Amino acid sequence: MDFAQIGRCGGLLLAAGLSTGSAHAQTPLDFYKGKTVTIYVGLSAGGGYDTNARLVGRHLGKYIPGNPTVLVRNMPGAGGLVMTNHVANAAPADGTNIGAPQRGVPFEPLLGQASKAKFDPRNLQWIGSVNADTSIAIVHARTGIKSWADLKNRETVIAGTGVGTESVVIPYVLRNLMGVKFKVIAGFPGGNEMNLAMERGEVDGRGSFSWTSLKPHYKDMVQSGKYKILFQMGLRPHQDLKDVPLIVDLAEDPDTKQILKVQFTAFELGRPLFVAEAVPTDRVAALRKAFNEAMKDKDLISEADKSDQEVNPMTGEDMVAAFKDVYATPSHLIKKLADASVLKPDLKVLEGAKTDE
Repeated sequence: MDFAQIGRCGGLLLAAGLSTGSAHAQTPLDFYKGKTVTIYVGLSAGGGYDTNARLVGRHLGKYIPGNPTVLVRNMPGAGGLVMTNHVANAAPADGTNIGAPQRGVPFEPLLGQASKAKFDPRNLQWIGSVNADTSIAIVHARTGIKSWADLKNRETVIAGTGVGTESVVIPYVLRNLMGVKFKVIAGFPGGNEMNLAMERGEVDGRGSFSWTSLKPHYKDMVQSGKYKILFQMGLRPHQDLKDVPLIVDLAEDPDTKQILKVQFTAFELGRPLFVAEAVPTDRVAALRKAFNEAMKDKDLISEADKSDQEVNPMTGEDMVAAFKDVYATPSHLIKKLADASVLKPDLKVLEGAKTDE
């Protein structure tokens, strides 16, 4: 090779190096300017997760460097599992695609359902959550059920979304561990459809209904006497539900209490948001900072207050720590929880529903 060839090769290598360096040096401000960020919701439009994601979407963009446009897109299927798999694996991992799954979805791999959950939640990059949450069990007054103890004496038909989601899993966990006679009909696309099924008498109630989703409708649904709240689920009682028993406190043995605490850690994560594992760390940091700032935005807080949405945020870093703790639970307790989750006697899936993608 002559000196001219060496010079040309060196020039090409130098140019390549500069190009790579420039791409690597691209700041979040440079990257996000003029871009569109999409928040993918794993359930149908109009429910609590969708409403929450749209609240975030209306305010997040002004705190992301470059002020990108933020859109919300619904991708229902398997109770949020389809969307979570998509954002974790198929969507470009560049920081423009954010997943908003049902809070129970990141716990599916813990229960041995990794063939359907194509991600490890410990490796996903969590951006934050708008609020810790409490879930309740609710039944229509026509059932005649007055308290959670009545559930042990009669079959109660509950609506659910995907087979592996908390709306289906939790009722069966409680059936298998605490003897309540829940039977689930799965395959509803989201909360609106489940509520309509309760109204029509197609089901008796819901075994897992987010308090933040129910709260705006409390007067019409509960104070009117049409529905009865039987118990609440979480790691601590909600301040609004002082007269509603916490199901963890009703468990009779220590193992069951600890198992339920693992199950209900999801409620502490509330409305989780994540990006894929391969998203560059500087963009993840920018999104986390933008989320934290948005949670203090006066307009967001005002809007949340008007629509009875709670803003009690959890940072992405705290979410990462929470997942590590849960996945460190002793294996024999995880097995008991997994067995209780998998055993679904009399489960019915709506015809044509896609719950196992």
